[in-house]
Amino acid sequence: MRTNSQLSNKLVRGLSKILGQEFVTFWLEQAGSTQSTDRCLAEVVSIDRETQDAVSLWLRPNALFTGFEAGQHVNLSVSIEGVVHTRSYSFSSAPTTDGLVRLTIKQTPTGLVSRHVVNNLEVGTIVELGDVFGDMTLSNTQPKLTEQRPTMLLLAAGSGITPMISLIESLEAKNWPADVTLMSWARNPADVLFDQLLKSKAAASEHFKYVRLLEDGANEAEGDLTGRPSAAQFKKVAGNLAQSDVYACGPDGFMTALRSIVGDKPKSFHAESFTPMALSVDENAEVKTFTVTLTKSNRIVEVSNNKPLLKALQEQGINPPHGCGMGICNTCSCEKLTGTTQNMQNKSVCGSNNTALRLCISAAQGPVSLDL
Repeated sequence: MRTNSQLSNKLVRGLSKILGQEFVTFWLEQAGSTQSTDRCLAEVVSIDRETQDAVSLWLRPNALFTGFEAGQHVNLSVSIEGVVHTRSYSFSSAPTTDGLVRLTIKQTPTGLVSRHVVNNLEVGTIVELGDVFGDMTLSNTQPKLTEQRPTMLLLAAGSGITPMISLIESLEAKNWPADVTLMSWARNPADVLFDQLLKSKAAASEHFKYVRLLEDGANEAEGDLTGRPSAAQFKKVAGNLAQSDVYACGPDGFMTALRSIVGDKPKSFHAESFTPMALSVDENAEVKTFTVTLTKSNRIVEVSNNKPLLKALQEQGINPPHGCGMGICNTCSCEKLTGTTQNMQNKSVCGSNNTALRLCISAAQGPVSLDL
């Protein structure tokens, strides 16, 4: 028996063949429908206020959504004043039986998309979901989860809690096949995401421990710790890191601090950083110009070696698909057919052909040809 959704998808495909895909897509969008033959559209079905500056979006994707695993993130595209902007956000729930997905977004002072979502987005809005990324999943990091009870230490700062919530809910659904401790850093109690939810889960299971670490307003009588990440905190909460599989997510400064504290002590270390490393430009290096061949559009342009390819192309009127512009969402990834490039975040050089290249953080180090 076909569902209404399957019938609708078949009807959309049929109309697209007769009337043209662009025509049908345009009128579906005008009608506020998430039906599409080639785009994973999703309706905002509810919005939960988590803190003063953070909300959770519950989305209902169309049939083109292929699902996700706890710990992964997805590209979210929203229209702001007629311009589509794409950013990457972690799922903040485990996969659900009703197909809804949750993204929790905390606004930042300079975050155009995050500020729009937190302050202006409405229920009923149609957004677009892109590719799903991320290897910080149970299937990847704990392939023998059902055979042994690992000790998992989850570390989060600010909205870095979102993939941890997804992992925690997934482990809870499996009846806690691991002993899990979450250490969550925040500025003050009002800034903690999912605080009551996490407290209730910790109270309900002996296999889950939740510790808040606050810069201000810590309640030591309830088990809170004070301050930013420190070796003393880890000694008090985590004990012997050699027995722990560590999972971490937060801004780059937080991640750098964690690595300096835990070093190579943990049994394993898995991380996601939601802010990028800064692009590094050597002011003393010789500035050179190289040709970039765009094979699909049959164009040849010249770019300097001290600018990301995305910015260099945009300055010449070429606007490839792109999203965050910070090396996180992968929207600007394209195939580098030939040539040598340098990652401007970590300074690594890639001379391999036919490899994926993120234009927003890569600079030409010689003649380059791209599949654009």
